[in-house]
Amino acid sequence: MRFELLSRRDFGLLRGWLSAPHVRDWWRGAEPTAQRVEQEYGPIVDGVDPTRCYVIHVAGEPVGMIQCYRMVDEPEWDALVRIPAAAGVDYLIGIGDRCGRGIGSAAIAAFTGLVFDLYDDVDVIVAVPQAENYASRHALDRAGFDLVEERDLGSDDPSDSGVSAIYEFRR
Repeated sequence: MRFELLSRRDFGLLRGWLSAPHVRDWWRGAEPTAQRVEQEYGPIVDGVDPTRCYVIHVAGEPVGMIQCYRMVDEPEWDALVRIPAAAGVDYLIGIGDRCGRGIGSAAIAAFTGLVFDLYDDVDVIVAVPQAENYASRHALDRAGFDLVEERDLGSDDPSDSGVSAIYEFRR
């Protein structure tokens, strides 16, 4: 498994993943058009947004995306989650038939070292799937993350609506 920084040449692939029904169940909101993918991920690729986004490759095949960010760089989200000195991670396996094979948990586990290497000021990595996203929660459990709590964060983001499960992985 390897992680490759997201580039604009990956936007079509990313758009396809974000449009997949098994991803749309949890990455909700507006349809991921080419323009929306450019609006959201262009600043990341250009280094304007401090989020770092990577394509997950398994045996040379791009299968998903994983990203990280310092929570203090997302102050509204940081205030909702309330875990100090944290980095956040988000991830998806974009190919439906590659889900349920341990790729997500392996990617998350491997990615934690990279996140800690990127952010010296971070003591904990946080992931916040919706409480009903049992596949994501299982991947986090298998990657060594601990459940902190479940609660409604009151976020305006459709992907964060309802009760969330807050997980952490300490340095």
